[in-house]
Amino acid sequence: MNTVSLENGDHERRLDESLLRSLHALLAEASVSQAAAKLGVAQSALSRHLKVLRQLTGDELLIRVGNRMVLTERAQALAAPTRRILADMSLLTSEAKPVEPGELRQSFRIATYDFLPRRFFADLVERVARQAPECDVVVRGLGSRFEHYRQLADGEVDMVITIWPEVPGHLRAASLLTEPMVCLMRKGHPLAGSPLTLEDYRRARHLTSLEHVPGQGTILDAQLAELGVSVHTAVRTQFLGMAPAILARSDLIFSTGRLLAEDFAEQYPLALVPFPARIKPHRYRLVWHERTHKNQAMSWMRGELTAAARELAHRPRS
Repeated sequence: MNTVSLENGDHERRLDESLLRSLHALLAEASVSQAAAKLGVAQSALSRHLKVLRQLTGDELLIRVGNRMVLTERAQALAAPTRRILADMSLLTSEAKPVEPGELRQSFRIATYDFLPRRFFADLVERVARQAPECDVVVRGLGSRFEHYRQLADGEVDMVITIWPEVPGHLRAASLLTEPMVCLMRKGHPLAGSPLTLEDYRRARHLTSLEHVPGQGTILDAQLAELGVSVHTAVRTQFLGMAPAILARSDLIFSTGRLLAEDFAEQYPLALVPFPARIKPHRYRLVWHERTHKNQAMSWMRGELTAAARELAHRPRS
């Protein structure tokens, strides 16, 4: 386990791993007391480290505004490279003993779609809270199509859940879930009472997710193009949580994975209809950077994500 050593003679020090870990904690917490608690050191000792860091960077890093401390612009700019350097340093050493989740104190940052149902995230949070109560989970949305790969490289996120098939060579990936595509519509929809044909589907009005790259469409758009089909998309949104309410009060059709469709159908009177053509299923993959591959805390978290996905895939269906 990495520790922070705070010694006398700090004013003569050069930047080393101990100072980098102190800097990382200070930038993450924007508080000397909270950063000291996170590192498990005395507040007075971390204050000495802050003094050294201010001398080394030529910047105050933390300044008081009213009754709280905030990061300077220079400090904000140092956050990403500090994370990246520490992560790269972890590649040079191996951890001496298996990680004990109950001893961990850190954030796990995941970038993903909201295409996965609520119970997946609920199960994940329950697992982390039970086994690693001092850890927290940060779930954020994906940016543009390749933005999340840059975020992995810069250490802004720890792992990504994606359905895009392209993964750069410097990243690692593992299969998380595979599920068929279905169509979701209100139970009284004119097309809900009989088998849906591709022509019916083409002529209907649709709700879809927002494009990850403006003008390039979604994965579904690309798959429909292979079938020679284009549709009228009446609503595009990055907030899929609003989709079931919209579907329940309109004649729109939403094409998505079966698990999310089932989740939405539990909330509103919606009908699941088989997709009217042979189309590739949703294949979710968990992606992470090479630098965190052997990090035991991250490996444990990836295992919990995989277990939550497995639980979701094998749950009994009504």
